[in-house]
Amino acid sequence: MVLSKKEKLMMNAVYSLSKGTGASLASGVELLKLIPYKNDFREADIEPTLKALKIEGYFDYDTADRKGETIYCFVLKAKGLSYERDQKTAKRKLLIKLAIVVGSAILGWAIKELISALI
Repeated sequence: MVLSKKEKLMMNAVYSLSKGTGASLASGVELLKLIPYKNDFREADIEPTLKALKIEGYFDYDTADRKGETIYCFVLKAKGLSYERDQKTAKRKLLIKLAIVVGSAILGWAIKELISALI
């Protein structure tokens, strides 16, 4: 499934926190610190985005309360553990498609030049 921009940002944050063990604890502020400031991501966007990613099967999470602050407890599922590999594969496929398009354009130009030189 294709993730929205906010879901990708959140998944990158959760994955970077959970990279070594597949599980992590984080507050909403810690999650927001991992998301680049140039992106419009607010604290109110955290919960709906996490729910969407949970439904997609990337991770399970629970919430806990620590001194009045909500703490999220994440456990990555198989889809979440393979997130980085899937991103690299998607990027590689995009580069291959781009190379094919550029190669086809160059080949088309060369054929056009060859035909115009013969005529």
